[in-house]
Amino acid sequence: MSALWRVVLFCYNLLILAIAVAAMYLAVGKNDLISATQAFLTSSTNQIILGAGAAVVIALTILVMINLLKGESKSPANVVINSSLNGQVSITVAAIKTIITKAVKKVDGVKETRSSVSNGPDGVVIYLHMMINPEISVPEMSQNVQTIVKQDLETIGGLTVSQVRVLIDDFGNANKPATM
Repeated sequence: MSALWRVVLFCYNLLILAIAVAAMYLAVGKNDLISATQAFLTSSTNQIILGAGAAVVIALTILVMINLLKGESKSPANVVINSSLNGQVSITVAAIKTIITKAVKKVDGVKETRSSVSNGPDGVVIYLHMMINPEISVPEMSQNVQTIVKQDLETIGGLTVSQVRVLIDDFGNANKPATM
């Protein structure tokens, strides 16, 4: 969580705390808070200030809800290969994707591929979204891709690969050049 979001949540919690204290004050029978609020709101300047403050609180509430619902990205920034007394060896997701791209280029018929990486309990999970030539056998080609990607990641990257998931998408135009 960034420092900005921490400040926003801190201010938001202070506001909720103030509202809760005011509610408790009213709950114990102290009605002078209501008369003080009515006296404060007799001025149009104070009404504008209160309205602007309410608009800021509404905007912050919406931003916090969107941020919470969006959740965290499931893709890690790096993956730990080895951790020992000497230290830790990690590989970035960008390096993993480079190994995947080079591995996929070894298989004929793949026109385009996108990959994503996530950590699983038994190793990394690779998701490949690919477009292939229409005349290629999907089961055979996808099996070749899975095998080559897993082997290259384990031998070159030193990773433990638990799964290589392949999604074959629209076959696309046969004339479209290959991009990786």
